[in-house]
Amino acid sequence: MPNATRLRTPWASQAIGNPNPLPEYPRPMLERTEWRSLNGPWEYVVRPALGALVAETLPMVYQGQITVPFALETVASGVTRALGADETLFYRRTVEPPVAWRGRRVVLNFEAVDYECAVWVDGQCVGSHLGGYLPFSFDLPWESGPVEVVVGVRDPGPANGQQYGKQSDDPGGIWYTATSGIWQTVWAEPRPANAITAVHTLTLDRLDGMELRVETEQPCQVEVGVELPDGGTVRVAGNSGESLQVRLPDPRPWTLEDPYRYRLRVTAGHDEVWSWAGLRTVALGPIPGARRERRPAVLLNGQPVLLNAPLDQGYWPETGMTAPADEALVFDLQQLRDLGFNGVRKHIKVESRRFYDHADRLGMLVIQDVVNGGKPRLNVVQSRIAMTFNVQLDDTSRRAHRAAGRQHRENRELFEADMIGMIKLLDPHPSVVCWTIFNEAWGQYQTNRIESMVRIVDPTRLIDAVSGWYDQGGGDFRSRHRYILKLQPPPRRDRRPFLLSEFGGYNLVLPDHQWDVRGHYGYGTLPDRSGYDAALRDLYREQLIPLVSKGLRGCVYTQLSDVETETNGLFSYDRQVLKPDAWQLRSLNAELYAAFAALGRRRR
Repeated sequence: MPNATRLRTPWASQAIGNPNPLPEYPRPMLERTEWRSLNGPWEYVVRPALGALVAETLPMVYQGQITVPFALETVASGVTRALGADETLFYRRTVEPPVAWRGRRVVLNFEAVDYECAVWVDGQCVGSHLGGYLPFSFDLPWESGPVEVVVGVRDPGPANGQQYGKQSDDPGGIWYTATSGIWQTVWAEPRPANAITAVHTLTLDRLDGMELRVETEQPCQVEVGVELPDGGTVRVAGNSGESLQVRLPDPRPWTLEDPYRYRLRVTAGHDEVWSWAGLRTVALGPIPGARRERRPAVLLNGQPVLLNAPLDQGYWPETGMTAPADEALVFDLQQLRDLGFNGVRKHIKVESRRFYDHADRLGMLVIQDVVNGGKPRLNVVQSRIAMTFNVQLDDTSRRAHRAAGRQHRENRELFEADMIGMIKLLDPHPSVVCWTIFNEAWGQYQTNRIESMVRIVDPTRLIDAVSGWYDQGGGDFRSRHRYILKLQPPPRRDRRPFLLSEFGGYNLVLPDHQWDVRGHYGYGTLPDRSGYDAALRDLYREQLIPLVSKGLRGCVYTQLSDVETETNGLFSYDRQVLKPDAWQLRSLNAELYAAFAALGRRRR
C-alpha cells in the first residue's frame, strides 16, 4: 500500500485539490497558440484485467474521482493505492473542444503514461501506446459537442521487463514507490492536416550560425524566422526535412553565464509554431595552457568547464514523479545554481519537457540518464566490492544477458527504442550535454554496440557509457561511483577524463521532514547539521579538490534532495530545509572551480 504521507512541499496547495493543476504550456520547443489543458478531475475505476487491453469492455460504473496528472499511488491523485500487475485502471471524462475548433483536426496529447495505455473516444479505440516516460498523441474524432474520453492503463511492474527507473513494488533505500497511470499533463490542440512535428537545430562549428531542419507530416515548403537580440529577424526558407543554414550577425552563444536563446517562428502551410535555439557546442579537448595535463576536459563552446552536477531523482512527497507545480522544477534548478553547481544529473528518469526548458533558460547543464530496465547484477555487498576494485565483466554473452535481465529480445528492443525516443525528444535542448547509458550495471548489455547506436543518433553530445562500474573501455569518460570509501584517482594508464559520476551521499535525518515510513538510508550518518557541514568540508578539501590535478573533469554529488527513506539529500524531501550551510557550500564549489582553472596556468 503506498504511503499516504503527511509531508508537504511549499507547492502542495497547487497540486492537492486543485481543479487545474500544472496549467502551463507543456511543449515549449514546439509551441502553438491554441491549446487546452485536460488536467484536473477525471472519474476512475480499477478492476481485474481481462484479455488484451485494447479489447477490454469499457466500464459502465466508476468508483470515484482522480486528479490528473498525478499517479494513482500519490496523495495528490486523491486515491493513494497501488495498481496490481493483474489490474486495469480506467479514467473517464467528457471533453468539449472550443467552438472555434469546429471543423478542424483536434489532437489529444499525453505527456507520459506508465505503462501500457489505450484510449477510446465515444467507445471507439483511437490508439494504444507502450512505455512509461515519453509523450504520444492520437487524433480525436470530433465534429461538435462533447465527447467521452476513456483511458485504460496497465502497469505490470519491473518483474515484467519494462523500463522502470527507480520505481519498485517494494520501495526502500534507493528504490521508490511505483508510478502507475497518467503522470504528466494531458492536453488537446487543433492542428492542420499537415502539421509541423519537430524543429531540429545544430550549432555550426564556428558558433556563427545554425543548421535547421523542420519536420512535417508530409513534405512541404517551410520558412523559419530567427529573432535577433537587437530586434531584427533573419529568415530562411526551404523544404521540410532538408537542412537550412542560417548565419547570424554578432552571434550570441548559449553559455552558463549568459544562457541566451534565439526565438524561432516556424511556418509550414497552414501551421505555425514557436521554438527556441541556443548556440552551443560540447566536446572533449585540451585545456588551453595546461601542457602537463594529458587528460582532456569538457569544452563548452570551446572553453573548458568542470561538470559539477548533483544527482537529481525528480521526486516529491505528495506527487511522486510529477512535480507539484512548475515552480517546483524552477526551485530545484535555481537553488543548485545559487549554491554554486552548474548542472544536474537527471537520474534514470525523463522529466517533463518544461524541466529542460527551464534548464535551458537558467543555464544549467544536464547529464541525462537513459531509463533502465532489466535488473541489477549486484547486491549491496557486491556493489561495495565493485566500487573498491576495477571490475570488468563481459556484457555480451547470453549468460551476461540473463544476469542483467536482458535475455529476451523484445526487452532489449523496447529499451533501445525508448532510448532513441528520449534522445530525439531532448535533442533541441542546449542544456543537455551528455547521455548516461547504463548505471551500476542495471540491465547492462552490449555496451559498446549501444554506445555506437547513440553516437549515430546524436553525434553532438558526450556519452557516459557505463556510470559506476563494469567499464567496457568506451564512452567519453572514466566514470566511477564512490561511497563511504576514500575517493581515489583514476588509473594513470586510462587517459579518458575522469567523471566521479556519484559520490558523497552523506546521511542526515531531519525527523520533522522525514518520510512517514520507518528507516533511513544514506552513506555515512551524521549526528547534526554542524557535523554534516564538517564532513562536507573535509570531503571537498581533502579528497575531491585534490583529484582535479589527477584528471577529475566532472563530479556528481548524491543528491539534490531526500527521497522517501533515502535521507542523503542536500534538501529535505519536502524541500523545506537546506541541510548544509549555504555560504560554505558555495565557497567549496568556488574552490573546486579555482583548482580547475589553475590547470590552465600550469607550466612545464
